[in-house]
Amino acid sequence: MISDQVTEYEDDFNDAVFSVVDIETTGAMAANERIIEFAAYRVCKGKIVDQYSTLVNPGRHIPNFIRNMTGITNEMVYGAPQFKDVALPISRFLAGSIFVAHNSQFDYAFVRGEMEKAGFGLDIPQLCTRKLSSRVFPQLPRKALDQVCHHLGIKISGRHRAYGDARATAHLLIELLEFVRERHEVVTLEELLSFQNAPHRIDRHRNQNVFKSAMKAAPNVPGVYLVHDSDDEIIYVGKAKNLKLRMASYLTENARDAAKVRKMLGAARRLEWEETSSELSAFLREVQLIRRHRPRFNSQLVNSRRFPFIKLSTERKFERLDLVYELGEEGRYYGPFESSFIAEQVLYAADKYFKLVKCENDFLEPFDPCLYFYIDRCAAPCRGEITTESYNLEVEAAEEFLCGSFEKLTGELRIRLDELSKKLEFEDAAVARDLIEILERTSSKLRLLNGPISKANFICGWKTNGIIELYR
Repeated sequence: MISDQVTEYEDDFNDAVFSVVDIETTGAMAANERIIEFAAYRVCKGKIVDQYSTLVNPGRHIPNFIRNMTGITNEMVYGAPQFKDVALPISRFLAGSIFVAHNSQFDYAFVRGEMEKAGFGLDIPQLCTRKLSSRVFPQLPRKALDQVCHHLGIKISGRHRAYGDARATAHLLIELLEFVRERHEVVTLEELLSFQNAPHRIDRHRNQNVFKSAMKAAPNVPGVYLVHDSDDEIIYVGKAKNLKLRMASYLTENARDAAKVRKMLGAARRLEWEETSSELSAFLREVQLIRRHRPRFNSQLVNSRRFPFIKLSTERKFERLDLVYELGEEGRYYGPFESSFIAEQVLYAADKYFKLVKCENDFLEPFDPCLYFYIDRCAAPCRGEITTESYNLEVEAAEEFLCGSFEKLTGELRIRLDELSKKLEFEDAAVARDLIEILERTSSKLRLLNGPISKANFICGWKTNGIIELYR
């Protein structure tokens, strides 16, 4: 029996393990049909940390409409294992985690049915990204996976294949968890599991007049807002990508949301806001105001949100790029990024285009290069044939890119794409095309500092209770 020995429900959901699952089947009814492909990605602390996927021999003919939709043929599954042969590794992968899927009821019913046929059980909590999407994005007319991913700029590679849909759902989950924490103040696992099922309705018990008035007057721009109580004390400071929409969101929250949010809304008597030039400016202003006023309803929330940075490691002879969530004394840091997904996309583009080292060697003496040299993605200082000066030119180009200068790289990639297409080198052309898509998709979401954090003379950072905070 795969049981429900998961993170304690009262703990922060960031400490939980999520197994994001997608399956392809021979039909829609779990009682009568069989799984033909299974894929799962393990998500923990906002990152994908493991994965498992396999085709499955259903022991029956795959209908034509399923073959046309998925591309999975009878020939492909003929030599694949039956589900009973992969039930053990799947059970180990799912054990102790939260079962996540887009329309989890469908996937869970199929997987549980197949596990029971194989002599296993399945009894773990479910989290549905479709339901979460309905709560977080009520304005979207449809909550299908491709519509929600398109709204967030998440690319689906391999639509209607379990591995492609599961990976997209994993990235969607990471984004949704950030939204529910930041916008809805959901913190614990118990709150998260309840939040997905809470009806989307107006809570009549809240003090709505303050937010109704604010919603009418607030502009459609980024900014920060300050909530005052009857003594005119600032009790909460928040930031918003769109101030008007943020005010409106407080009118549609559910009474089953976190108790601390209901208390804050009940105590609210006056609200003011400041407009900012970007989301990044709103983030910086928010942490400044929180530190200055120490609002009592921000005490838990401010420490629960961490923003990713891309670090250029300068402690070694040849610098490399890494994704980090904390600022250290060494290295140069670029960001902050709005989400881990965007940061990963930018880092992927940088790793693809700039020939910086990927390994952690000290390069004290020459040695044979790794695969990255042979696929032209590393300058390979390990060979002892590149000078520090030449390598630093590549570093400078990467730093210019990390400051948000995407236009130059995009232009060079378009020229390269045209040249590769003319030479019929379609595989390399596809890589260039994908990089262009990543840059165009993420550039509109980025509001980065025009230099590393360590060189920004209007920002300082220090560690308090283990948390790095940034202030003007």
